Amino acid sequence: MTTIRPLPHIEKTKPYVPGGKLHGAAGPVIMLASNENPFGPSPKAITAMRDEAERVHIYPDPDYGALRKAIADAKGIADISRLAVSAGSDEIIHLLTQAYAGPGDEILFTEHAFSMYNVSALGHGATPVVVPETDFTAGANALLGGVTERTRILFLANPNNPTGTMMSVEDLKRLQDSLPPYVILALDGAYAEYVSEAYEAELRDLVDRRSNTVMIRTFSKIYGLAALRLGWGYFPADIAETFQRIRPPFNINAFAVAAGAAAIADTDFIAASREHNAKWRAIYIERLNAMGLPTPASSANFVIPDFGSEVRAKGAHAFLKERNVLVRAIGGYGLPTRLRITIGTADDNERVLELLAEFTATR
Repeated sequence: MTTIRPLPHIEKTKPYVPGGKLHGAAGPVIMLASNENPFGPSPKAITAMRDEAERVHIYPDPDYGALRKAIADAKGIADISRLAVSAGSDEIIHLLTQAYAGPGDEILFTEHAFSMYNVSALGHGATPVVVPETDFTAGANALLGGVTERTRILFLANPNNPTGTMMSVEDLKRLQDSLPPYVILALDGAYAEYVSEAYEAELRDLVDRRSNTVMIRTFSKIYGLAALRLGWGYFPADIAETFQRIRPPFNINAFAVAAGAAAIADTDFIAASREHNAKWRAIYIERLNAMGLPTPASSANFVIPDFGSEVRAKGAHAFLKERNVLVRAIGGYGLPTRLRITIGTADDNERVLELLAEFTATR
């Protein structure tokens, strides 16, 4: 060896591409590329962060007991020892992969899955295995068909990003029951709050139902804490113990701890955010379809209209960007003819719909 080089599997890894920012724009910018809560965080979370400012010279509680208890109380989890908090849900994805998959192992996900599953698999030397979707939706039979004796983790976002589609709980149970016990079923509920409280409880119960199932969650979406990088997971006891052994010490900062505990307890803010999202998601789907932009049903906080061709989708993306609106191009997810549009404020949504009506009328 004559030069310093990373390990071969690291060289194969491509970095995650975030939604980005619109720099240098003149005037107000509408940012609808990263599925953030347009209302920001709960006012109670902001107060909690301000109150924490005078204590930042002190390390946070290494066990994060108060935050874990707040999560347990909010989500009806009896055993706090099975809860772990993380620097965003991405950290859980990486640490699960680090602990349970490596060279010679396989990690399974669907064709339009969240790209961090692929990044994490390659980054730890595991082999990504991609299975097809039907109508942009994961299916139990297709997933089971991709399982081999080398499969170690099956990552499944439900609802999925970037498609917004989801499997039913009954199908998830069927998938659970048919998976070999050596495969971890990692259910990513980043957008679960946008479905319903009942669905959140069903996800929790799926973890209790089988010893190979984990649940991954985030504070970046409905809770409006994306910049704090805060996530959490609910695991079987042995996986929770493994996670706690390998997570970095003090992986969560004190502002995130305080804000997360306050945000998850603010049920009025969560309910208002969910209701606004459901209302405008339905409006988007109806009006986009009426414009001739086929848009499937979504269970998350975004929609993915089809512009018919990659050229036209790129044209629409540029048209919006020129008018200070940033949405997400999703060609990297295998959806080059579509754009992903986050549900924003009422004014922002009306502006986007007006601009897209203008675009479709002329191009």
